[in-house]
Amino acid sequence: MSATKKQNTGNLYQNYTVSSNEPIDIINDIKNLSSRHFFEKYVSIRKPVKFEVPADQQVIDLEKFKVDHLLDTLKYEDELQVEKKYQDGFGSGQKRIKMKLADLIEEVKKSDEYYLTTQYDFDDPDRDEKEEGDEEDDEEDEDDDEQTNDVQFDKFSDTSSIDMNDLHDDFEDLEDFDADQDTAELLQGEIELRVKDLFQPPLTNLFNSPSILPVTPSFFNLIPQQINLWMGSTVNAKPKEFTIDESREQDFGLGKQLPGSTPGSSSGLHHDHADNLYILVQGKKRFTILSPNDALKLHTVGTIYKIFNSGIIDYEINENAPNWKHVRDDGAIIEEILNYQLDNCEDDDKQKEQLLKELEGYIKQRTAVKETIKDLDPPSFSKVPPALLHLDELKDEELRTKIESFANKHFPGVLKLNKMEVWLEPGQMLYLPAGWFHEVSSYGVDDGVHIAVNYWFIPPSTKDYDKYHTDNYWSEDWERTKVALTKFEDFESI
Repeated sequence: MSATKKQNTGNLYQNYTVSSNEPIDIINDIKNLSSRHFFEKYVSIRKPVKFEVPADQQVIDLEKFKVDHLLDTLKYEDELQVEKKYQDGFGSGQKRIKMKLADLIEEVKKSDEYYLTTQYDFDDPDRDEKEEGDEEDDEEDEDDDEQTNDVQFDKFSDTSSIDMNDLHDDFEDLEDFDADQDTAELLQGEIELRVKDLFQPPLTNLFNSPSILPVTPSFFNLIPQQINLWMGSTVNAKPKEFTIDESREQDFGLGKQLPGSTPGSSSGLHHDHADNLYILVQGKKRFTILSPNDALKLHTVGTIYKIFNSGIIDYEINENAPNWKHVRDDGAIIEEILNYQLDNCEDDDKQKEQLLKELEGYIKQRTAVKETIKDLDPPSFSKVPPALLHLDELKDEELRTKIESFANKHFPGVLKLNKMEVWLEPGQMLYLPAGWFHEVSSYGVDDGVHIAVNYWFIPPSTKDYDKYHTDNYWSEDWERTKVALTKFEDFESI
């Protein structure tokens, strides 16, 4: 079928879903947990699981990632990209700020204005040009935000691995390097890029410190995509009155408010495009999770094109997601798969012609959609206000009844969906497969700082432990990254 032809939206997901009032499985011992057992019981059926393991079984050295030890642990001197809080949230189209790690730590200790998450290339000239334009429009955008009924959430939440406004994968980043080059002879530029893509700044200097931060936990056999650090604060958070604005029919003025007496901040309801192992270092988190099977009922920003059995969700390329690129069931971007196949089809001219034609179709489909001026959340975000997931905490019955009526009108069926609530304390972990929707509520403890380490993995496309992908696209890429890890230290010492 031509790439430009629209397929009927399809839900192919047949794996694990949440039953009514079902608690999450808890693993208490990973010392004897084999990667095969973990894959077969959880990964292959796309089932989330919580870990509560003793101190001597922690995946990372937790103490070294606490805020008072971060500088000594990371020894990272370069500037970082930091999000500044905007209208009680982060990532809402605002320009990122460059800041040294030491300065960021001081800011996080004394206020809740700054937020560290996934890092991207500062040297991208298009990014600078775009940000300058964004900055000029900030005042106008702020006025617009006061009038609009749209609720913007955090584009770079504490469970984000990919900037969905700059969608790409490793092959696209590495397109300037020779794919035919021998794996053992990687160039310095590719080595540095691969290591920093895997060990995201400011974690890069830990690339060879397995006792502090291993490349992958012992019970995972999936291919690692990325490891990143998340840091924020609720140090100044104070209880706020939960309010509604009945004049705003489309969103009731709910925004990102959370009901309940304890002040916290919400990531907004969304899903990710890779498997995640979330390790909480400091703070307290509440994950509210829903199955990919319910995606079509969750009012995503993007128009859902297909829900794969792996949980990966593909979107239509339209005005709601003008920068989207179609993906397959393991999260790989189809255009990059076609480029990979072109590199490997050797002298078969007929096959090359077919691949080029297919690639051209995908590119035409993207370029036919005009970019919107409106600042959109990523397609993977839900328009459902977080408060609708936590109405049981709202004590005012009259207010709750009004919100329920609003929800049933604008988000029919959402209040009846089965969901699972998972609380995390420091040292606890959550495995969340790709495509699982989650809203993360953050609560500060003691000093208000919350820190987490995220491991991201390429999701499997089969249930076969020994061959969980249908081709070698990801495995060949991972082999090059493993070589880069062995050579990176040599370049660092030059």
